[in-house]
Amino acid sequence: MSETLDNDATKKLLGFEYQKLVALEYCLNAQNGEYVFIECFGDVQYGNESIEVKHHEGDKNLTSNSVDVWKTLKNLVVEYDKLKSNDRFILHTTQNVPKDSIFNNWNSLKKDAKYKILKDHNISTTSKVFKDEIFGKKISKTDLLVILDKFVIFSGEPKVDEKLVQLKKHATFKLIHDDLKSAALGVLHQWIVEKAIDNSNKWEINITDFNSDLQFSLSKFTKDYVPFPSVRESERNDENLVKGYRFIEKLGAISLRNNDLHQAFQDYVRSEEAYEEILKINPTLKNNVIKYEEEISSSLKSEKSAALYQLSNFSFIDNSHIKKSQEVYFRCINNPHNEIIGFNGTQRFFRNGRIQNINETTDFEWLYKETDL
Repeated sequence: MSETLDNDATKKLLGFEYQKLVALEYCLNAQNGEYVFIECFGDVQYGNESIEVKHHEGDKNLTSNSVDVWKTLKNLVVEYDKLKSNDRFILHTTQNVPKDSIFNNWNSLKKDAKYKILKDHNISTTSKVFKDEIFGKKISKTDLLVILDKFVIFSGEPKVDEKLVQLKKHATFKLIHDDLKSAALGVLHQWIVEKAIDNSNKWEINITDFNSDLQFSLSKFTKDYVPFPSVRESERNDENLVKGYRFIEKLGAISLRNNDLHQAFQDYVRSEEAYEEILKINPTLKNNVIKYEEEISSSLKSEKSAALYQLSNFSFIDNSHIKKSQEVYFRCINNPHNEIIGFNGTQRFFRNGRIQNINETTDFEWLYKETDL
C-alpha cells in the first residue's frame, strides 16, 4: 500500500507527544519543591506560568488570523477566574511570525497597544468566533488588558525532532553515552505518563519525587549498557503443550520429548515477558531486539543448511533425517548466545525464546524434507 487514508490522527498524536517533551524540559529545569502540571491549567503549568503548546510540521507561519493565537486568548478569557493568579501566559509555538503579522514584535508591545491591534483587526471567518468571545461580555476591558499584559508568544520553537535532540544535550544526560540517551529519555518520558495513569483527574509532577526517581532511573545508563531485565520461570503446566502453538507442533514433528517441549515453552514465555520489559525501558530499544532476531534467524538457516550435506534420499527411508533435525535444534539452542546491543547480561532463555518465536511466526521448520535436498 503506497497511500494512507486522509486523516490527521498522527499529527495530533505528534502534537501531544511534543507537549509532553516540553513538559519534561520544564521538569528537568525545575527545582525540588516545585510542581509541573499537564492538562490542568493549560497544556503545561509551571510556577506562575501557563503554557499553551502548539506543534506544526513544515515551515508554517503564525499569521494575523492564526487560530492558535485567537483561540488561546479566547480560552484565557473563558478560564480567567481560574488562571488570573498567573504572572504570565505563554503561547509556545513552532511557527514563525512573519513581518506582516499583527503578532510581529508582540512581546515588546504595551497592553493598550495589544488591545487596539486586536480590536481593530479585520478578522477572518475562521477566527471571528474567538474574537467575538474575547471582546464579548464574558470579561471586562480591565481584566482583558491584564491578560494581554501577561500574554507573550514564544515563536520559532524547535519542532518535535529538534526538541528530542535538544533534550539529549541537557546536562542531566551528560554522563550517559550517546547510544543510550534515547533509552534514558524514554524512561523519564514514561515516568511522566505514569503520573497521568496514577491520577487522571490531576496530572501533577512533583519535582522532588521526579528528581529522586531520576537519579535511580538514570544510574543504570551511566555505564555503557542497560541491565537485562530479570524474568522468573513460571511453573510447568502440561496444558500449555496442547494450546495450538506452531513452534510446539514443529518440535513435535522431530519427536522431542515432553521435557524438552516444556523447556521450549518456558523459554518462549519468558522471552515474551522480557521483551515487554525492554519496551517499558524504552520503546526505541525494539530496534535492537529486531536486529538481534535477524541475526538469530540467519544463524538458524545456516545451521540447518550446513547439516543438510549429511543427508541423502536414503535418510528419509530410515528416518535418520529426524535425528539430524534434532541435532540441528539442540545445536542451535546450546550454541553460545550474543548480547543485545546496548544491554549487559542477556540471558540464554531470551535467545532460545526468540528462536521459538521465529518458529511461531515464520515458515521456518526443524524437520528436513526431501525437497530440501
